[in-house]
Formats: sequence, structure tokens, C-alpha cells
Amino acid sequence: MSLDSNIAHQIEELCDRGYQLYDEQSYEAALRVFYQAWLKLPKPQAQYQQAAWVLTAIGDSYYKLSNYSQSIEALNSALHCPGGQLAFIHTRLAQAYYESGDKNSSAEHFQKAEEMDPKQTQKLAPKYRLFIKNNRLKR
Repeated sequence: MSLDSNIAHQIEELCDRGYQLYDEQSYEAALRVFYQAWLKLPKPQAQYQQAAWVLTAIGDSYYKLSNYSQSIEALNSALHCPGGQLAFIHTRLAQAYYESGDKNSSAEHFQKAEEMDPKQTQKLAPKYRLFIKNNRLKR
């Protein structure tokens, strides 16, 4: 569904500001701005592509704050939005599952990420690359 251009512009500006804070490693401040962007989306939010962007930003920020359960919730929600099937989302979701101890879900999402974009997992920390190598799922 298409979003009103004025609202879309406001969301884009908020996300830009949120990512500036994210890049400065001010993850809590970035989260507050990303939630402001979320509140701009008309309900039901998940029908808009912008919801995938905002939820991904929220999930990524929660991951950086080591709040893996919130990260998983936001990123799983992003997957159900238009445009939400992205290798990055699956990769970050896999990392959050890994850190939370759910290795089966982690392996599943790492595999999905690799299927979508084989380069997506090549730059990950060594612990993730080793986990991927040792936990390839049989399909």
C-alpha cells in the first residue's frame, strides 16, 4: 500500500536522524527517533514498506544494545512487511538468535541470508562464520 508522500517524507527524515545517532553509537537515542518514525505510520503499520525499514532499524538498534529478545521481535515483524524479505534482516535476526542461545533459529536465518545474498555473511565476526560453516542446514 502507498503511503501519503508527506508522511513518507517525515518518516524518511526521522530515520535519517536515527541513523545519524546510530552511527554515533547512541543506540538508545536512535531507538527513540525510530519509534517516532513508527508512530507516524497509519495503522495497520505492517502494510507499508516503510514499516520494514523502521522495524529493521529498531531491531538493529536493540541488537546493538544486546537486547536480543526485542531485536528478534522487531526483525521478525519486519519480515512480514512489504519489502521485508532482505538478506540483512535475516542476518541480523540470525545474530540475535545466536546471542540469545537459539542456535537452530540462528542457523535457519543465516542460511536464508546466504541464499538471498551469499556475500551477506562473509564480513561477519569469525564466531558467526564458524557457526555458519559448522551448522549448514540440509535442504
